[in-house]
Amino acid sequence: MIASITALHMGRQVAKSKGRSRSSWLACGAAAMGIGIWSMHFIAMLGMSLPIEVRYDDRLVLLSVAISVLASGIALYVVGRDNLSRRRLLIGGFAMGIGIAGMHYTGMAAMRLNAHVRYDPLFFAASVLIGIAVSTAALWIAFRPGGAGGWRKRAFGGLLMGVAIAGMHYAGMAATAFESDAHTMMGTGRQSGSPMLGFAIGLSTLLVLGISLVCAFIERVWLAQLKQQLERDKRIESLFRHSQDGVFSFTLTGRLLDANHAAEHMTGFSRAELLAMPPTDLVCEEFRQTTRTQFIEAVGGQSRNFDSALTHRDGSRIEVNNTNVPVVVEDEVVGVYTIVRDITERKMSERRMKHMAHHDEVTGLPNRRLFERQVTKILAGPSADVQPLAVLFLDIDRFKLVNDSQGHDIGDLLLRAIASRLRQAVGDAGIIARLGGDEFSVLLAQGVTREAIQCIAARINREIDIPFSLRGRDIHITASIGIALYPDDGDNCIALMKHADTAMYSAKAEGKNTFRFYRQTMNEELTERVQLENELRKALERGEFFLVYQPQMDIASGRIVGVEALIRWRHGEKGLVSPADFIPLAEETGMIVPIGEWVLRTACRQAKRWHGAGLADLRMSVNLSSRQFMSQDLADSIRRIIQETGFDPGLLDLEITESMTLDVGRAIATLHQLKQLGVSISIDDFGTGYSSLSYLKNFPVDRLKIDRSFISQMLSDTNDRSIVSTIIALAHNLNLQVVAEGVETDAQSAFLASHGCDEMQGYLISKPLPEEDIHRLVLQRVH
Repeated sequence: MIASITALHMGRQVAKSKGRSRSSWLACGAAAMGIGIWSMHFIAMLGMSLPIEVRYDDRLVLLSVAISVLASGIALYVVGRDNLSRRRLLIGGFAMGIGIAGMHYTGMAAMRLNAHVRYDPLFFAASVLIGIAVSTAALWIAFRPGGAGGWRKRAFGGLLMGVAIAGMHYAGMAATAFESDAHTMMGTGRQSGSPMLGFAIGLSTLLVLGISLVCAFIERVWLAQLKQQLERDKRIESLFRHSQDGVFSFTLTGRLLDANHAAEHMTGFSRAELLAMPPTDLVCEEFRQTTRTQFIEAVGGQSRNFDSALTHRDGSRIEVNNTNVPVVVEDEVVGVYTIVRDITERKMSERRMKHMAHHDEVTGLPNRRLFERQVTKILAGPSADVQPLAVLFLDIDRFKLVNDSQGHDIGDLLLRAIASRLRQAVGDAGIIARLGGDEFSVLLAQGVTREAIQCIAARINREIDIPFSLRGRDIHITASIGIALYPDDGDNCIALMKHADTAMYSAKAEGKNTFRFYRQTMNEELTERVQLENELRKALERGEFFLVYQPQMDIASGRIVGVEALIRWRHGEKGLVSPADFIPLAEETGMIVPIGEWVLRTACRQAKRWHGAGLADLRMSVNLSSRQFMSQDLADSIRRIIQETGFDPGLLDLEITESMTLDVGRAIATLHQLKQLGVSISIDDFGTGYSSLSYLKNFPVDRLKIDRSFISQMLSDTNDRSIVSTIIALAHNLNLQVVAEGVETDAQSAFLASHGCDEMQGYLISKPLPEEDIHRLVLQRVH
């Protein structure tokens, strides 16, 4: 019964298993059932008492065992199915019953005794039928569909199978008769009732059954582990197939075994194409050695993560992150998985972020941080390898005026255009950077000569000096350049940048649109400039400014019709400071706005006094600075001053330059606001600017002032004469008056008179005079 229960349990495992597992369960079940049947038979035989000695033929005994095991195997194989048919049930029951009977009667034939064995046919047939019938019933109970898996039913089927085996045996013994020959001498032999033989057989049988049960337990555990392993394999397979990252499976030698769909999509190659090509063909040349090294590390059992690049089927470059994972089976590396993630977008973002961190957003040039890093890197090399180099510091003259008047969009366009011209001027000779605002810097290559530096700096000045055409507007700017040399002017980046900046201020002070090499004396000049700036801020409070006035004469009548107010600075310690020194400084610092208001207020008060003293028709001309003209409250400020001083606005002439009208729309609006105050407006230094003449007709101005540079050479230079005569004709055609500046000779005066110029001013008439001298000069001219 124990053997039957064990065998039927294994038979159920046969029905559930496939392949080698099914064969293992079938072999174990057949052995358990067959040996159990055989051991029951021989234990029962040993339990039978005969008055004669019994011996056994070993060959027939082994044959009986084989018959029992074979029959059990056939029966379990036939019925070991999930869906048990009636035909299979009958075949299995028949095989089991015949096997039991065959084992029994073969075992009986193995007996050697001094007696004759006869079988009763009726009981013989009954024993066979009992074995077949009861075996069939037992198999049906254990394997019938819908409930064959229950352990209670398998136990009941095993008990019934045990009854079949025992019933067949004892029915067979009932059919057996032993007839002893009284005259035959009994030989020596094994006693059928030997307790030691029975004990040995029983113990062997229990041992076999125990091993079978242990095997069943081990098989069950193994199946559970196999199920877990299969589940893990399925998970890994699912991860491999459906991963959004490309996954490649390699042998230890680097041969590609498999690739998932993501790998196909990423590379553009099909799986078959990937398997057919050497894997290194996918890797960009510069990463092949790194890829080999990382793969060897993975073969050694170390996971590795690294970046590289692959070549797409269409030739494009794919930036990837790779993770090499060793495949370990029973503590042995058997292969390598490479998980590949496309990081092209991330790399592009990183490059963009890095570029943004080290480059100017407007021009695309390197910024201050990158420029200083490059200079420092060069200077950090071995001293023997660092050749002479130059740092150029550029400041764009009048850029703030353009940016404020034209708008920041035009300012940005101008910066880009400047960057483009700098690239053309410098070429491959150096590195260009935008430091911020309107400041640029150039690092000229190592070993550059002083002559080459001068050529490049002059070329930059020429390129920047050419008018820029932006959105239909011509914009004229210049550049002031300071130059510092290594190692003469500094041995580190900070010193070179500082000294180049100092030289740039010197270039500005000397008229702009030029370049200057750094000199040690410039530090003193810069210190003086800083000191002058500080004192300039206090000059208004201290009352150190005063005005002088240059007369303007009507050419036709010779009468003084107006004066131009000019500011002067009498410093408490330095004496008179030239306007060429402090006016540009006032423009840069913004001090020009309060100074300009002071000039206008002082000039209006003085003109009011002159009017009260009998000079009722004397016109007062006052220059407006660029910063004043760009001020939002310019008109309100002038209105307040006129009201405070009580001056007649009809005798107030405001002078502006062409550069202030670059933003035509804003200039026209501001000029109309001023005209509403009742003042007149003149364009000073006319002919030196780059404003389009097509806008001149729309400007509400009253007169043009011809710049002194044309007047001084007009008698000797044909072009200057043509320019002067053209300006006079143009002004008159536009119903404007013309004033010539810088007239110093009678010949110049005669030429202007012959061409119809209205007014003039200059040393021919008078130098700028204090207020008391103006009154006397005007009276003299009248009389």
